[in-house]
This record gives sequence, C-alpha cells and structure tokens, in this order.
Amino acid sequence: MTLTVQFLTIVSMIAGGIYLGAAMDTFRRFERHWKKQIIMRYVMECGFWLLQALLLFFLLFQVNQGEMRFYILLALICGFAGYRALFQTSYRRVLEWLIRVIYRIIFIVKRILYVLVLTPLRWLLQGLLVLAGGLLTLVWKFIWLLFIILLYPIRMIGRLIWKLTPKKYRKIYSISAGIYSRMKNIAAKVFDSLRRSRR
Repeated sequence: MTLTVQFLTIVSMIAGGIYLGAAMDTFRRFERHWKKQIIMRYVMECGFWLLQALLLFFLLFQVNQGEMRFYILLALICGFAGYRALFQTSYRRVLEWLIRVIYRIIFIVKRILYVLVLTPLRWLLQGLLVLAGGLLTLVWKFIWLLFIILLYPIRMIGRLIWKLTPKKYRKIYSISAGIYSRMKNIAAKVFDSLRRSRR
C-alpha cells in the first residue's frame, strides 16, 4: 500500500467517523417514534448498524480494496470524536431546522391538496348526489303519473261496468266486500294480539 493510498484511507476513515456520528444523531432523533415497540426497535437497531457497516466497508473498499489496518480503526474513532467535539451541536441544530422545514412543507402541501383537490372533489360528489336524488324523484313522479294515466281508462271501464251491473249483483258484491273487510280486521287484531303476547 503506497503512501498516497494510506493517506486517502486515513482521510476517508476520518470522514467516515464524522458521517457515523451524524448518522447516529439522526437515528437517535427519530428513535422516539419506535422506541416503545420492542420488536420494531430491535429491527431498526440491527438494520441501522448493518447499513453503517456496509457503507463504511464500501468506502474502505473504494479507497484501498478493503484492506484492514489498525490505523484505519484509529482514524475512524478520531473522526467520530472530532464530530462529537466540533460538529455535533451545529449538526443537531441544522437537523432540527431541516425537520421543521420538512414538516412545514408537508403541512403546506397537505393544505394545498385539501383546498385544491379534496374540497372541490367533495363538492362535486355532493352535487352529483343531489342531482341523482333529483333525477330519481323526477323519474318516480313520471312513473307515478304514467301509472295514473294508464289506470284512468281501467277505472272508467270499471265504473261503467258497475253502472251496467244489475242491482242484485251489486248487493252480492257489497256483502262480499263487507265480509272481506271484517275478516281482514279480525286477522289484523289476531296478529296484533299474538305479537303483543310474544313481547
């Protein structure tokens, strides 16, 4: 390994240590969202550290083909310590500012979507429902009117037949109608009494 490669390796590992410190602070900042869920917390911890290990090894592989040396670990620790001493406070402030900006952007986008998309869509659906209800009412009235118009000749024919029917047959019909009406009333009363007794 040449001196140039060694120098690039040390610089890369110091940068990797700084990155690792920033990544840890970012991860801990969002940890509160899954901290109470034990399984989720375990999965996120394992996934985070596995990802960092892969990224750092990929960085090392790009610089010196993945050769491990003791000073590489020292450079990584130095970079992490340098981040803690010099950049941690500033990075946390920037991170909080970015989070607030992103939350604000998301809130504005949601309001825009609500005002420009959801509200007009809701009005459109309400208008369509009112229109559909009006059309159904109009169709029903038209059907009822058509039924009345079609029934009118039948009623007229029935009245004519009734007038032409001899009186003795009219009396028989009246008696039959009275018997049917009384039977209907008796059946209704029996049904009501049975229903009350079941309660």
